[in-house]
Amino acid sequence: MNVNIGHAIAFRPQLGAASGAARVAGAAPEDGGKAEPLRDVNGRMVGTPESRYGMSMRTLQLLKQYDVRNMSGKDLDALAEVLAENGEMDGDVAMSIRGDIEGNSWKGSDERNALEIFAKRRDDTMASVKAGEASLRFANYSIKGYERTQQALEKLAAIHDALQSEDDVRAAANGSAAQARDLMHLERWMRSAEQADAKGEPLAVGKETSEAISRTMLRAGVELPPADDLQHGDWARQALQAYRGWTARHPNDKLDIDLKPAEEEDKKVFKEKPPAPAGEAQGTQLPLQPPSSAAKLAREMQDKLQTEARYGIGMPMLQLIKSTDISGLSIDQFKQYSQLLRDNGVLSQDDVESLLPLTQRAMADPMNYYKRDLNWLTSMQQQGRTPQYSTPGGMADLSDVAGRMRNDQQGQAVLERLQNLHQTLQGDDKVQTAAANGLQQSGDLAAFDNWARVESKGARNADRAELEFRGKQDVEGIFRVLQRLGVELTPLEGDSSPSQRLEQAWKDYQRWRDSHPGERPSIALPPKRGVDVYA
Repeated sequence: MNVNIGHAIAFRPQLGAASGAARVAGAAPEDGGKAEPLRDVNGRMVGTPESRYGMSMRTLQLLKQYDVRNMSGKDLDALAEVLAENGEMDGDVAMSIRGDIEGNSWKGSDERNALEIFAKRRDDTMASVKAGEASLRFANYSIKGYERTQQALEKLAAIHDALQSEDDVRAAANGSAAQARDLMHLERWMRSAEQADAKGEPLAVGKETSEAISRTMLRAGVELPPADDLQHGDWARQALQAYRGWTARHPNDKLDIDLKPAEEEDKKVFKEKPPAPAGEAQGTQLPLQPPSSAAKLAREMQDKLQTEARYGIGMPMLQLIKSTDISGLSIDQFKQYSQLLRDNGVLSQDDVESLLPLTQRAMADPMNYYKRDLNWLTSMQQQGRTPQYSTPGGMADLSDVAGRMRNDQQGQAVLERLQNLHQTLQGDDKVQTAAANGLQQSGDLAAFDNWARVESKGARNADRAELEFRGKQDVEGIFRVLQRLGVELTPLEGDSSPSQRLEQAWKDYQRWRDSHPGERPSIALPPKRGVDVYA
């Protein structure tokens, strides 16, 4: 089986795995020499990180350092260009990333979460479709493009997480994304310059490439003169000669990016123990503590199964729905709530997308938003007028009034079904009310569940690598669960990245599990049906 991390996630195909080898290890020679090592179809030694991830060592070093969930636009722009040049990312995806950075002016920004940025781009576009402002026929190209970009970025983040436990891959140093882009320009130009020189053709070099060459050679200890007069090829000739001279003096070396010192990689990354969790609000705490006796466990399990069978929804989600009154939620809380219900099968993707005009535009009063909008649309129709919406260029007619009305009806129906179930559960003593912060705890547990599942897999190749978390909120939630469980986290020194913190936290959690075999966080089970029956 060949590894192909390209088609589904918009990377270019990267063939190469232990079972897809181009040539196998031969028998040991008669003189007792070692057998030829097994290599994959790309010529990489099977079992190495390059073969398992289908990427060059330089790329792996960059991905171990850079996390697209916490990365500047400038560095992401450079990384996308390098990956596309290496054939490790689809060119259209790289153009989408770089075009968004340039077009939305976040190239010089501080660290941003690219996953959240492109998820918002996709949902904003879908919201305009659901609101009748754009036709799905014309918006579909943009939506699919954003989804492909999201998938590619998710895979990069997943590989970043997996690489934290790869001791054979050194992390690149800060600033190495720009160094890699400079090297890309230098290597590409040197190949063409050598060919042109061999044919006796004049050498040419552009301004951007000349600057990249100068920076790279300066890091190697060779200072080139300013590239003032490029059209006559004098500077290009000097650059080529300088490069040849450096390679002649360093036959066993190559120009490359800077790596983090080994001692820095070995540093512990926690500055201090995380603070103890604050006192929880009254109510049923999540994760639930184990019962005090086997008999009590059996009774609670029977009650739980009967209740879940009655509603067709897992107990953690029933507790959340019972505890959550939509009318009292902020828009951010309501968005988190709807996504949790979707991820646990209570709502469909289509149901959640019907709510996008509400959640993406931070509209107030969720329970009455769609009612008001339907009344307005009906009134406009009765007056024989075309409803309009505001754009940066002024007012514009809705392109699909009927579609907006259908979506309003669907969105309102979703809200009413949830509220009906919420009211029904108030009289069911078998479903306990969660704490006042039950929504946060449910989100924390969902993040923890995903993290524990991915860590348990221990993926060490591109195909199996998965996201451990999507952003800062997930990381904070994971640590809140660990704190509530009483897991003692190792105090570490130095700066920390989320992936490094979670790598050590997993080791701490494993030790805790060894000494607490009967205690586990409460994990939501997939429901058997949604909330349609509560309409």
